[in-house]
Amino acid sequence: MNFKSYPFQFGLRLMGIILSISLGVFLAQKFNLFFTLLVLGLLVLIQIWDFWRYQSSLIRETKKFLEAARFGDFSTRFELASKGGVFADLEEEFMLLLGQLKKSRASQDNQEALLEEILRNINLGILGINGKRDIFLINEKAQEILDIPPFQKWERLSERIPELKSLIGNFDFTGRKLWERTINGKKSELYLDLQHIKLKDETFHLISISNLKQEVEEKEMDAWHKLIRILAHEVMNSVTPVVSLSETVGTMLFNEEGEPKAIKDLEDQDLEDIREACKTIERRSKGMLSFVEEYRKLTQLPAPAKEVISIKSLFEECIALMQGSAQKKNCSIAYKLDQEKLGLNADRKIIEQVLLNLIKNALAAIPENKAGEIELSAKLDEAGVVIRVSDNGAGIEEDLLNEIFVPFFSTRKNGSGIGLSLSRNIMKMHGGDLKVQSQEGIGSSFLLEFKD
Repeated sequence: MNFKSYPFQFGLRLMGIILSISLGVFLAQKFNLFFTLLVLGLLVLIQIWDFWRYQSSLIRETKKFLEAARFGDFSTRFELASKGGVFADLEEEFMLLLGQLKKSRASQDNQEALLEEILRNINLGILGINGKRDIFLINEKAQEILDIPPFQKWERLSERIPELKSLIGNFDFTGRKLWERTINGKKSELYLDLQHIKLKDETFHLISISNLKQEVEEKEMDAWHKLIRILAHEVMNSVTPVVSLSETVGTMLFNEEGEPKAIKDLEDQDLEDIREACKTIERRSKGMLSFVEEYRKLTQLPAPAKEVISIKSLFEECIALMQGSAQKKNCSIAYKLDQEKLGLNADRKIIEQVLLNLIKNALAAIPENKAGEIELSAKLDEAGVVIRVSDNGAGIEEDLLNEIFVPFFSTRKNGSGIGLSLSRNIMKMHGGDLKVQSQEGIGSSFLLEFKD
């Protein structure tokens, strides 16, 4: 038996008090022993004091542990181990728990520091508001965009910027709103995005603010960089051999002193080499002119002559035109309509060209040893008509999905890289958009979205 265990020590002290009181009561009833009763009374008081001291030391150390955990004082030391037994075990548990709390607090501090760093460097204004309308989160970008100090109350911010309060209202919507704001006579277009997060019984509102002009400029700059890179690549591919061949011809036609050679001084092989060089220069020059012509198509698209057209007849005509090419590749082309009489307000000739281009791309994406399937479909959703061109081809690599619409970028060796760029521009002129969904090894879908 462990005589230093807490249950044994507690029971021993309690039993001693009970026996002393019982003995005192018995002696008081049977005998008139005043001095003995006085000694027993003192003994009971001493036992009660010892019992209280024994318990209070445990309570005191437990309270010390709870305060250390509450205030994060992880340097606290306890005075229980010297008592041995269960007290030493309890002190060990206290120290282990404080160690775990210290690690947890350090991890939480690191996460908070990381979050602060992210909020400081993110190119997006963030406002966090709780159910009591207190601003618990506002980053430097939000202060910069709104030109405000770090307010702590939504009411104060609302008083400073009434139009913001008008847009947000009572936080009773979810999604994005456009905000045209004028600061010091300078107009700026901002996007406000409101989301709600519910934790337990409290709802938190998260407002993100972004500068529309800056976003557009960044995307335009990125697009220009990609375009310039591809243009430079194409130009270098054409110009480099032309320059090289011109230098070669020059060395054949001029002597070491830089004087032109007479025809009689040229050998038959030299003349043959010059003729081949001229043909190559001509071919590369024509290729360069073709490239420039393709680029001109991107910049000089005619305005669409819109009319109401039947999507069914549009699909049937496109399939009829591409049926021969599909059969040569062992591919089938079919169409599906949600509504038989579904119509579209668009330029028939131009949209037909877009569909034909997408079908050609789909045929090229299907491997030779695979039975290809291409489907044209159309449906009417909340935004407008959506036409889908789907195939079961090789699909597009994920990291290339953002590149395929860049002018002159192509995943095919002999591709011009103009078709998808041209098609997207045509859709933009129709007030719509051209999007792609693809998965490697499964296939691709191109969506023509026409917005009413």
